[in-house]
Amino acid sequence: MKHSNWIAALAVLSAPFTVQAAEQALLCFGNEPFWQLDLTQRGMARFSTPDSAAVAYRGGETRLDHRKESVWRGRSQMRRGGELVAFLREGQCSDGMSDTAHPVSVNVSLPDGRHLAGCCRVPAASATIEGTTWRLTALPGTTLPGGSARNAVTARFEGGRVSGFSGCNQFSGSYTVDRDKLAVGPLAGTMMACPEPAMGLERAFHKAFSGNLTMTVDGEGMTLTPANGEPLRFVREAAVGLEGTKWEVTGYNNGRQAVVGPKLGTQLNIAFKGGKVYGFAGCNRFHGPFKLEGNALSIGPLGSSRKMCAEDVMAQEREFLAALETARKWDIVRGMLDVHRADGERVLTANEVK
Repeated sequence: MKHSNWIAALAVLSAPFTVQAAEQALLCFGNEPFWQLDLTQRGMARFSTPDSAAVAYRGGETRLDHRKESVWRGRSQMRRGGELVAFLREGQCSDGMSDTAHPVSVNVSLPDGRHLAGCCRVPAASATIEGTTWRLTALPGTTLPGGSARNAVTARFEGGRVSGFSGCNQFSGSYTVDRDKLAVGPLAGTMMACPEPAMGLERAFHKAFSGNLTMTVDGEGMTLTPANGEPLRFVREAAVGLEGTKWEVTGYNNGRQAVVGPKLGTQLNIAFKGGKVYGFAGCNRFHGPFKLEGNALSIGPLGSSRKMCAEDVMAQEREFLAALETARKWDIVRGMLDVHRADGERVLTANEVK
């Protein structure tokens, strides 16, 4: 990209008429060298090359409408990962390898000083619904629960599997997408019984959220319409970060293939900030480093203060700290922090401390 164009693009960051945009889902790419920038999840970007793992960035887009330009800017989730800036301009873009004219051109500035130029395409509908949680906002004939995010009916689409919460129980199943058609396979789930109106809502949701549905995705909203029924309406849930929140532990892996709650009269908590993890392990305060890349997580080695407590409390502390150092993946499900090991075993569950 010419130097003068870079100056013009940089001006977008400080122009007085810039506004935060409702981000358009895009897949950007280039060749010589080959690279990809995934902008399909709101507030997140993932940059990758064929010989390196994807690096996740958290940020957002600022748009200058009258110039048909925008800037996506975000910071790496890895410690000392630096900042990625993508300058996006609407207009035909040739990838140099085919006759396809793509709708957006892009110039990417990477934390290591590299500048890359390429094109962006609008992904298929399946990509726009994947990798995020959708919250049900309307289901004709029902009253949706209010209050805590724990009560919300949700669906998450990822890699051909859909999972979520249907009012009383967790569910999962398969799905396929063909253009604007979504086919949801039979759903399986937990078997807990709940009082009304939760059970009635769950039955209505499972009946509507099945079979062949016509799908419309418009910005942050999604509408699914059955062939013979009223539409279900969803909104894309905002991405929730791991950092900047204090979490109260409700269960941890005791190292004997069981997740147990804290002992009566003790409290376990944990927080993540600036590459440091810290908290209280029941008797002593602990601290150490952590690394975060998307939903990948590693913790430790951990250190702690030296206070002595009752033996059963000290045993709990040892088990809890050992569990933390096995963490490899995190997620937030219905407002609950859920951390797992590489083999899929749960490390801990925790609730946000209000």
